[in-house]
Amino acid sequence: MAATLFISQPAAAIDDGTLGIRPELESDFFHIDLAPGAAIEANAIVSNHSDAPVTLLNYAVDGQSTQQGAFALAAQSDVQVAVGSWVTLDAESITIPANSDLTVPFRLSVPLTATPGDYAGGLIIQSPPIQGETTTSNGDAALRLDVIQRQGVRIYLTVAGTTTTQLSHGALSWERSGDGIAFTLPIKNTGNTILYPTAGLNLDSVIGATTELQFETPESLLPGATLDMTATLPLAAFIQLGSADAQLISDAGTEQVTTTFAYVPWWIILIMLILIATIAFGAWRTTLFVQRARRALALVAAAEPVAGSAAAPVATADVSASDAVDSDAPLRRPRR
Repeated sequence: MAATLFISQPAAAIDDGTLGIRPELESDFFHIDLAPGAAIEANAIVSNHSDAPVTLLNYAVDGQSTQQGAFALAAQSDVQVAVGSWVTLDAESITIPANSDLTVPFRLSVPLTATPGDYAGGLIIQSPPIQGETTTSNGDAALRLDVIQRQGVRIYLTVAGTTTTQLSHGALSWERSGDGIAFTLPIKNTGNTILYPTAGLNLDSVIGATTELQFETPESLLPGATLDMTATLPLAAFIQLGSADAQLISDAGTEQVTTTFAYVPWWIILIMLILIATIAFGAWRTTLFVQRARRALALVAAAEPVAGSAAAPVATADVSASDAVDSDAPLRRPRR
């Protein structure tokens, strides 16, 4: 099993001391303006600083914006839809003599149906693969790592016509990341011109940090490209409660994006819940005790005589002497 590792230099007019590629008439990149249906011929200069001739692959590709905001050149195996498919080279490979420069001509033809706006791509020189060593691990399948080195020079193309400068954005979000808080603002270039957006972040906290941050600035944002701008609040306070206000600035204008953020560690929330539950239980027990005490006092009060009231009178009868009956006298029978 063989794997190939591509090592790419920055996509600019570069020279690593051994090989280099640059525009013939410009110092850094190709900057070309054409109308739909028009074409232009230009030259790139490829340098070989080594003491031996070198043979390189030579091809054109489209430009891309990475998720980190950097400019990159597409892989040779990618489908080329713009500059990469509009450039024509005389040969697929070139041989540069030792310690020499070689002029590499190319033709850039813009289709008549091309929409106006900015496009990006590049010319690539690629060295032959350097075969790596084959390794095995515990008798598993063999692995060989081959290295391919390539360098490129950018081509910036503007197709004449009506331009649209427009930048859209998503919601500002945040998440706790280690000891800090990471803020994310997704953006998309919905126009047809290259944009160079910047963004700042203002934090206004009731509890926690009140400060200003800067989002990481992308190198560029090609038409149709999307990326997430990020900003980090390092060593954030233990508890955060406030709002975050992002200001997004580009040639498309200035936009304000706001969100609220509140962060409390989970174990503090757990302690608060336990404390609330304890207080609620104590209040319930206290209420139950008071109700029972009131009922008991009511029963005691009902069972005792009312304090300060007089004793009930005892009924008596007066018996005269004549009416008294002697209990010791014999019982007489009445006369007949």
